[in-house]
Amino acid sequence: MIKALEEQKILLQYDKPLETLEDYLAVGGFQALKKALDMTPEQIIDVIKRSFLRGRGGAGFPAGIKWDGVRNNQCGAHGLAPERYLVCNFSEGEPGTYKDRFLVQKNPYALIEGMMIASYAIGTVNAIICIKEVSKRETLILQRVIEECRLAGYVGDNVLGKGHNFPLEIALGPDSYLLGEDRAQLEVIEGKPPWPRAKGIIPVFVGLYDQPTCVNNVETLSTVPYIIKNGPEWFKSIGTADSPGTMIFTLTGDVQRPGMYELPLGTPMSTLINVYGGGPLMERHIQAVFSGPTNAVIPADKIDTPLGYASMRSIPSGLGSGGYTVLDNTACVLKMGLNFSKFLALESCGQCTSCKTGTGRITRNLELLEAGKGTEEHVMAILDDCQHIKGAGHCYLCTEEGIEIGSIFYNFPEVIVEHLEYGCMKERHLVMPKIKSYDEATHTFTFEENYYENSALLGKTICYPS
Repeated sequence: MIKALEEQKILLQYDKPLETLEDYLAVGGFQALKKALDMTPEQIIDVIKRSFLRGRGGAGFPAGIKWDGVRNNQCGAHGLAPERYLVCNFSEGEPGTYKDRFLVQKNPYALIEGMMIASYAIGTVNAIICIKEVSKRETLILQRVIEECRLAGYVGDNVLGKGHNFPLEIALGPDSYLLGEDRAQLEVIEGKPPWPRAKGIIPVFVGLYDQPTCVNNVETLSTVPYIIKNGPEWFKSIGTADSPGTMIFTLTGDVQRPGMYELPLGTPMSTLINVYGGGPLMERHIQAVFSGPTNAVIPADKIDTPLGYASMRSIPSGLGSGGYTVLDNTACVLKMGLNFSKFLALESCGQCTSCKTGTGRITRNLELLEAGKGTEEHVMAILDDCQHIKGAGHCYLCTEEGIEIGSIFYNFPEVIVEHLEYGCMKERHLVMPKIKSYDEATHTFTFEENYYENSALLGKTICYPS
């Protein structure tokens, strides 16, 4: 089984990192860009549409449709002709996810080539990679690689002598979860705080500097060269009809072999956990799987679900950005939920009162349950807040809170009853899985153990009820 899955790798198919331009050229790098520049932009967009490449940042929106929308948008700022932009979302601030940083460590050149192809197809005046200031290793890699590619003629003015100019630059952003929200990211590039714009302001129509803007994440853009080079039918031969291609999964928590794994979409989650991750420790069993803070928690009896957009929605949860944290029977599900609730409450920007106060109330009541001080009134208050804050903010953050915390109460009612009677019976500490780094040789993740303390130093607070 593993051999067959390994043969379908796209992004992590090489044993060693591609550290120089020569390394990338030796495996066929920039052949896709050369091919693309001999096509029309419309032909390129058609290929991406027919491949049904979906955004790997979480929402799964078809990349080709987004590209087409930006290219064909003729409305620029102030009624003038449009100046189109491409933004690579490299924020990766969601707990339990590390795939974009890992991908750039292994092969940064595919991202650059993908952005050049997208720039040509969309007709951009500028392309920007927005990355957190704290991601220093990846920033240094990208700075070196962009300059290397610029000197070789693959980036910048008159790319490959074809008369097209494709500038590419890096924008640095704060260590904020909301930097990953596409509209908040555009605000940061414009020199403002990472506060999402009001609902209905869609970057395809009104994006960076009020111009049509395409925002795709690292994994999505890195996949583009392989599709252009090999064709849409090749891409659709991997994965499923609804979810073609592969995805890089971050597997953390209570498994014997945590790590980064690229698998065809449609592979059962149990294969990721038990085959690649080695399953739980001896004499333990899986209790739950968290798909970051954005989706409903997945109970153990659902882990045979295929990893795909429609299949994960059906259970119901979500594919998200491919980060999964496994808990065995020695861990407290509610305690992990509290970790994510505190995270969302701290990262809420405060623009929307319903979000900031709602996440704060839920967090406070979860803390009371964990401490053995919770009552049925607190449980009902949590459920009420989970229901009413959904869809109440500019962005998806408060909806994430409502979905995830509500799902714990729905899927694990016996845990809630236990907390009402005794408080938390499991003393084991659970780290909030905000990943700092990953050692591939030892399959070891390093987490931001001081996240809460660092948040306080940055002035982030939870709006607890008075």
